[in-house]
Amino acid sequence: MLFYNGKSLAYATSHKLSLSGEAKEISSKDSGEWTDKMIGKLSWNITSENLFTETDYTSMVDLWMARQSIDVIFSVKDPTATTIPEGGWTPKAASGFKGKVVITQIEANASDNENATYSITLEGTGALTKITA
Repeated sequence: MLFYNGKSLAYATSHKLSLSGEAKEISSKDSGEWTDKMIGKLSWNITSENLFTETDYTSMVDLWMARQSIDVIFSVKDPTATTIPEGGWTPKAASGFKGKVVITQIEANASDNENATYSITLEGTGALTKITA
């Protein structure tokens, strides 16, 4: 799940964390017929698909318009909660990844005879850190 301000985005249907590394060629005469590579800079992003709620959608649009970076956590929900807590799901302790992101894309979709949805793309800015405590 994707968590912002300590709680999950409401009615999520899908989240995806993508990690990538920039491959740099480091071939030399010693490489022979094959290229040698190493990983340079690392990058990451998160996409989130959600059923539309005016509160969460408007909050994300406001942050996008402000060009504001935000802290997020990508984790599973707290397994001790068996029903949706009043304040929303919270992340499992000592689990998942955290980092700062900027919102680079928001899409709302309201197809005929379907549930309204929205999706957001968040690009990591700086390190993605594993949560251990």
